[in-house]
Amino acid sequence: MLEDLENIILSRIDQDQGKFLKLLVSIAKIGSPTGKEAHKIEAIKETLKGYRLNNISIDAAGNCIFQMKTNSTNTILVVAHTDTACDAGKNVRIKQTPKYIYGHGICDNSAGVAAVLTTIRMLNEYKIKFPANLIFGFTVGEEGLGGKRGMKQIMKDHGRKIEAVINVESHNIGRVTNQVIAQFRCLITVSTRQGGHSFRDFGMSNASVILAEIISDFSKSKLSQINGKTTFNVARLKSEGNINTISANASTLFEIRSENKASFKFTKNKFLSIVNNYKKKLPEVSITIDKYADIDVAGFPKTHKLYKLIIDSQKQLGIESKVDSGNTDGDVSLALGIPTVTIGTSIGWNTHSLNEYIEKKTLTLGTKQVFLVVNNVMNNI
Repeated sequence: MLEDLENIILSRIDQDQGKFLKLLVSIAKIGSPTGKEAHKIEAIKETLKGYRLNNISIDAAGNCIFQMKTNSTNTILVVAHTDTACDAGKNVRIKQTPKYIYGHGICDNSAGVAAVLTTIRMLNEYKIKFPANLIFGFTVGEEGLGGKRGMKQIMKDHGRKIEAVINVESHNIGRVTNQVIAQFRCLITVSTRQGGHSFRDFGMSNASVILAEIISDFSKSKLSQINGKTTFNVARLKSEGNINTISANASTLFEIRSENKASFKFTKNKFLSIVNNYKKKLPEVSITIDKYADIDVAGFPKTHKLYKLIIDSQKQLGIESKVDSGNTDGDVSLALGIPTVTIGTSIGWNTHSLNEYIEKKTLTLGTKQVFLVVNNVMNNI
């Protein structure tokens, strides 16, 4: 009986492709760069209310939460982030061809959000009941400097009762992300409190030069690529002043990522050592580091039941599973020791750019996967 209903719903998702595409475009059209997700969150809330659901709320961080409650003490969390990596403006332009849909956020993560909303609609329309509690979270602050603040709020509010997390992302359908890539993100700020005339006061401390020297010194460091990849990135270099003034203040965003715990620790310590050397060498200059993220390598074993249930669900749909590591909202729950898997819902390209696009034919399969994973996990975990 359960298998028959499952097949009916999978077939229904195929039939509802047009409805899904309409939902996807409506979500993607709402601009939601990190920190400005409120309009999209409200639209998601209204969509859920349109399904005639109760137990919908907006939490302290601004996440939209929907709960399917039972008398059980067991709880599974399904999440999809709502923010986008870039700011495409208030009116996001969406373009379609027979094969593709184009537009910033159409893939990351409007596809994931639409797949979760469609799953909720199916569960509601077919009046499916589970033996455990199910929480759906549409989170804010996953991208960039958001620091996973939405997911952190959910863990603060519900983490003690959550025994597994299904994190729904956009691209790379077939992904099974159960490992966290270590990540260190910060803002480096250099301030000389002086400034001056570029010619007359030449020789005085220049914040832009000092910051450039710090970056240059670190960039010459050899990164360990043993047992995993290690990278760094520098972005948003800023300084005050003009061509004829000595810079008194300069700053940049800085990031390290690594798949290896030892390499991450070594690389981070190398960076901090270089900064501390400049602090000692230039005691009159203020050099500060404001951390946005400091996450170590984490994961859970492939032998866990959650992992097997997701692999089996993908196999049932003919999806080739690809086990990998990454940085998602799942970082937060994995760091707390909660079994977590991130899955993808489509094939897309140029994510984290304004030239993002997605392959239409993959969307239905991705949505069927989300429903099947949720259904299988809830009935067997």
